[in-house]
Amino acid sequence: FDGEVTGIATVPGSGKLIIISHGECLTVYSNLNEVFVKQGDKITTKQNIGTVIYDEGESKTEMHLEIWKGQTKLDPELWLYK
Repeated sequence: FDGEVTGIATVPGSGKLIIISHGECLTVYSNLNEVFVKQGDKITTKQNIGTVIYDEGESKTEMHLEIWKGQTKLDPELWLYK
């Protein structure tokens, strides 16, 4: 969904993370290598916001996604575009 970048941080062992506000919900994307947005940016659905870290040891990329509504963590699988 469209939203606004409300935070960007670096987490030791998890790369960079982006927090996006979508009205009453927040999405948190972590394990990112690069970030293409900055705090305050308005973003749109399917917009590239960064790149995922490549784990050479395991030959894979894996992004961590959380969706929050207030203090409740939601199942992100129900929200992903198919």
